[in-house]
Amino acid sequence: FYNVPARRKYLKQDGTEFAHVNTVVTSYALANPDIAVSLTHDGRETFATTGQNDRREAVMSVYGREVAQSMVEVSAGGRGDGNDEGGDEDGGLPDGPLDGVSGLVSHPETTRSTREYCSTYVNGRYVTAGAVRDAVIEAYGHQLAPDRYPFAVLFLDVPAGDVDVNVHPRKLEVRFADEE
Repeated sequence: FYNVPARRKYLKQDGTEFAHVNTVVTSYALANPDIAVSLTHDGRETFATTGQNDRREAVMSVYGREVAQSMVEVSAGGRGDGNDEGGDEDGGLPDGPLDGVSGLVSHPETTRSTREYCSTYVNGRYVTAGAVRDAVIEAYGHQLAPDRYPFAVLFLDVPAGDVDVNVHPRKLEVRFADEE
């Protein structure tokens, strides 16, 4: 902030600013399990991924062993995890604009009180897609308490023309042409 000292006064407490940085670094680490990512705060390593291209291992590095072991792999249509061994051409997806979905979701017993652990990626970009988050929570049905949210790391493949990324200045929010 040497060149723009006026911006320094708008910074929050160190803990708050670190939480923002942690969210960004975590989202990049989960989106790119093939790249080793580490985060250090006050001389202590917060987490470090191995870069071994293993999504579950990246989740373990970020959220811990208990969470990673409780997660179930999800894959339908699209690129998925590359294990398309026969079966339906579309991997069981209903008709619609969604080309593919892959990732990991937690068992209903492994939850948190905030939605921040439901990470969604559209065409490889980390976004806060409320429609996707709501769909994940709805998929659990009555297995979740009303004030609890699952861990999820979901990747959606959507044709570029069916998603609007110009909703938020930082491109964090997206709108789908067909939200259903």
